[in-house]
Amino acid sequence: TPPPSLTASFLAPIKARPSMVLLFYLLLAAVCLSYPTTHFTENTDSSFSVSYDSLSGTALRAYEAKYGESKMNIIAILTVPAGEDVRTSSDARAFAADLDSWSKNFTEAKCGVSSESTTYYDSADVGLSFVANQFVSPDNRSTFIYTAYDCSITVDYGVKFRDYADDHVPPGVSVGVTGIELFQIDTLAGIEIDLSKMDKTVLPLALLTLSFVLGSLPIMIIPIINILLTIVISFAVMYPVALCMQVVSFTPSVMMSLTVAMSVDYSLFLLSRCLDDVAAGADHSTSIHNMIEHAGHTIIASGTTLCICFLGMVFFPLDMLRSVGIGATVSILVALGVNLTMTPAMLVKAPWLLRPGKIMSMFCCAEEGTARGAGSDLKRRRKEGRSEDEGKTDAQLYNLIDSESMYKSGWYKVCRVLLQPKYGVPIFLAVVGLMMPVCVRFMDLEISVSFDLLLPATSPSLLAFDQMGEDFGFGTLSPYKLMFDGTATESAVAGSVTSNAFEAMHAAINELSGLPATPTLSSFSGIAALGGVNVTYAEYEAAIICGKDCGHNVENPTPEEELLFEAARSMATLAEQLNSADGFATYATVVLNVDPFSAEGTDWLQSARDKLSSLASAGSLGGYDAYLVDGAGVPYDTVNEVYDTFPLLICLTLVTVFVLMGVFFRSVVVPVRSVLSIALTLAFVFGLQVMVYQDGAFEWVGLGCVSKTDYINWLPPVMTFSIVVGLGLDYDVFLISRVLEFRLEGLTADSSVLKGVWKTGGVITCAGIIMAVAFCGLLMSEERVLNQTAFVLVASVLVDTFVVRTVLVPILLGVTGEKSWWPRAIPEGVVDLKDGELQKEEEDATHRLLDAGLGGSMTEKV
Repeated sequence: TPPPSLTASFLAPIKARPSMVLLFYLLLAAVCLSYPTTHFTENTDSSFSVSYDSLSGTALRAYEAKYGESKMNIIAILTVPAGEDVRTSSDARAFAADLDSWSKNFTEAKCGVSSESTTYYDSADVGLSFVANQFVSPDNRSTFIYTAYDCSITVDYGVKFRDYADDHVPPGVSVGVTGIELFQIDTLAGIEIDLSKMDKTVLPLALLTLSFVLGSLPIMIIPIINILLTIVISFAVMYPVALCMQVVSFTPSVMMSLTVAMSVDYSLFLLSRCLDDVAAGADHSTSIHNMIEHAGHTIIASGTTLCICFLGMVFFPLDMLRSVGIGATVSILVALGVNLTMTPAMLVKAPWLLRPGKIMSMFCCAEEGTARGAGSDLKRRRKEGRSEDEGKTDAQLYNLIDSESMYKSGWYKVCRVLLQPKYGVPIFLAVVGLMMPVCVRFMDLEISVSFDLLLPATSPSLLAFDQMGEDFGFGTLSPYKLMFDGTATESAVAGSVTSNAFEAMHAAINELSGLPATPTLSSFSGIAALGGVNVTYAEYEAAIICGKDCGHNVENPTPEEELLFEAARSMATLAEQLNSADGFATYATVVLNVDPFSAEGTDWLQSARDKLSSLASAGSLGGYDAYLVDGAGVPYDTVNEVYDTFPLLICLTLVTVFVLMGVFFRSVVVPVRSVLSIALTLAFVFGLQVMVYQDGAFEWVGLGCVSKTDYINWLPPVMTFSIVVGLGLDYDVFLISRVLEFRLEGLTADSSVLKGVWKTGGVITCAGIIMAVAFCGLLMSEERVLNQTAFVLVASVLVDTFVVRTVLVPILLGVTGEKSWWPRAIPEGVVDLKDGELQKEEEDATHRLLDAGLGGSMTEKV
């Protein structure tokens, strides 16, 4: 007796004890829901980690060595009605004091370190007019409270600060709160809301479409249970991961979306194959066996390759991307395990799902005891008792009905044309030729780290930020610190040798003041530049000698004297704040006239770094090290490192796809075709994204989701790459596996492609439409980052479904012919679906199709 096959060995315990399988998953779900699943999302965060070896990382370490750990900041903008002056408003003054008091009490209790606030009123009260005036808008209606704090993001200080401000603002005063932490919170909140809405829309729509394709409503219980189990188990698996490393807050939403997408695909592939065998007259056990043997192989090949693609994200130098890759891999592996075990277990336990009785058949659009399609047609014909059917077995009659359906289908007729080299090759060249001008544009991709593309248009932090920019300048929220450190050469900034430090600071500040975002000295505030002018060492020394109480003991000073006293007091106060305790470092605050995270802001950062490097090389900094701290430095450097790694990830992913596809199909030609088709899809959709969002190709549509933004947010390309590869590979494996199956059954090369495309074309199209409609929901989001992400996914699914898999792959299969599986040995094809009169009939149909024209509406014409 030959040993049982691998599929038989796998299914034996499931068929023998399906109840045990169901009980196992029930207990596992109960354990997961008891704690880890429900607490996974609580252990995620959205902090942006700094890269140790980057310029910003080096600058941050130098700063923290002198001043301690860098703190976060939050800004509250207070505005009084038109005609009033915020400087003299008692309500605004009292509210500012109340906010400061609440903040200090909260941070001391929750964070262990009290916050530090700077306001107009505090500075004005001690006679620091130079400092105080920076906190008042030109029309004197607005002022802002600058609060520095050192709290973990899990404390939610930013949210609680904003809530307290909104709840306690007095009548006649309006308040807006903004800050980097609030940007992150509002961005992730908006993304999670949109993804949640998408999941609520996608799941019912996907299941409804799936039930229509499968022709059965009761069978929908299988994908519903599989999806819920996959979410519960994968969240539980990720809980300990979140305890050991940073898991970004939108990872759970990505996992849920992938779970829905992959589970629907896997259910579609498995159940459609099982129902096909039921319709063909196979018994219950054989149908389940063939489902795992063939469709199971397909989803294992696709899922394994997709997991490895997502695991490639661990090579990115950013924990948030690593966590997405790990979370996606866990979701896919769990989805594979659940679908391959729960689906056969439920089918064994509930055979009526495949062979409905009289009542259930009404919910399946099928005849009692069989599936919709050829199986039901067979029963109806037997009931009709046609004379031509006499003497034919059920198998013979089924094959006749099945063949008639195939010959009448549009998939067969279109594929029949594509497989003929005289038509297929010109069509292939025309399609690829039309795609190439778009494909090459992906090399023009320009990325941005700006929060404008991340935040919902109506988010409170963005509205407050816009007001801040209009009243005080967009660079006020995230100023740079231009730090000078003489530690390496033991050159102090305070004491007898500070004149050298002032020469170095003047050289750097004067050089940077000519850049577009810092056109004048007024952008710099420090001991060497204040109020738009350079401060000499002599003036600084005099101010330090006079001190923070300068002029307070002078009676009736003249206006000129009072101005000098105020300048001296401001300088002494700044020196105390900006000079390090050891006297070897100081810094100047640099406020850009643009958003530091915008393209103009990051251009300034790169230019400033270049100029400082040139000054250091020329010896113009006198032995002092100059660093640019804060601003957009950390995200800019981290994103650059991500994109430095991205090309390597792309190459590794495509090599992995090549190797795994070669192993699964024991062929070299198959992976070459797969990699080329996936690469074509990737290049086309990323090139189209550049044309739409950077060039404004769809501006004429008038929709905000496809309007010009000048730049692409940095997240969509790296986030969508693996998903696009996965979906394309999913459909490719499904098609190629079915073609190979028919080829091994003895069909000729062309006939196996014809039947394979006919059997899978509808399923792949259905899956593609489900995904496209699902992702279209994100196009309606307020976050441009989700618009750009959804555009890539929708475009890739449509291109892959209706162009690559439907047109290009069949042509390539026709061109390679018997060499399609080389070097794998394939038995000689003995069954030709185009023999005799049938061949002539189909050739006539082909000519009629060509006479009708092969254009963009080819499917409708067929």
